[in-house]
Amino acid sequence: MEGFNSLEISKIQELSQNLAFTAGSYILDNVSKVNKKMYKDNTDGKKEVVTKIDLDIHKKLFKIINKYYPAHQILSEEDINNIDYENPVWIIDPLDGTTNFSNGLPVFGSSISFVFNYQTVVSALFIPSIENINGKCISWSENNGILVDGKNLLFKKNSDISFIPGYLYSNTKLIKKYNKLNLLSEDFRNLGSITYEGAMVLLGNGKSLLCNNPKIWDVSALIGIFSDHNKSIYISESGKNNKKWNKLKNMNDIYKNIDKKSYRIGFDIFFINK
Repeated sequence: MEGFNSLEISKIQELSQNLAFTAGSYILDNVSKVNKKMYKDNTDGKKEVVTKIDLDIHKKLFKIINKYYPAHQILSEEDINNIDYENPVWIIDPLDGTTNFSNGLPVFGSSISFVFNYQTVVSALFIPSIENINGKCISWSENNGILVDGKNLLFKKNSDISFIPGYLYSNTKLIKKYNKLNLLSEDFRNLGSITYEGAMVLLGNGKSLLCNNPKIWDVSALIGIFSDHNKSIYISESGKNNKKWNKLKNMNDIYKNIDKKSYRIGFDIFFINK
């Protein structure tokens, strides 16, 4: 990629993995404790849950990034800044699934991405895992592909489950509208964490993930990962009565359509594991 050589990208990917494990370790250390719920105004002007752990992780990641790349921008759900996506920027969601976490439910994740010139260049996700007490890290770069705990991803046939926003459960008409390309299965779930749900699809534990007009920190890492081999991203303009889904050809279409106030993308997005 113009501006960064392969060695620099590898170093950034390694740092993204370290950031994901830093966040994940802190989350797991605190999930069994009493985590007081606080409330903040989000970018849509609505109240949403936040805990001290969200804020602590944000500070930890911010400090590490500034140590190695002080000139890079940082956009975090816990610290909203005006961002130029043409220049190097780290986009992080320190704890995705705060409501689950604050209720002691181990369905959450942490999302890290490095963006340059309107492209996700490096991604890293952390999720809890029944296979590893320390959790699981999924990372990606175009140079190195998808790695799970530092090893190449082994392809697994996906299950027939789709993850969807909760409001679709009882609306048959909307289900039909959103399933024009047969991207949804007939078995739905909503787990309360886009990071966790995206990881499940990636690992073959789901068919697809539908994100309704998401915010950029919810999906920035997934955009990179699902641009890889055997993965697909479809987008459609939010609010359209007749859904026409187009396969994403260039990440520019997403990064150049982010609302400057809400940080929502303006598209509905399907992430597919083929």
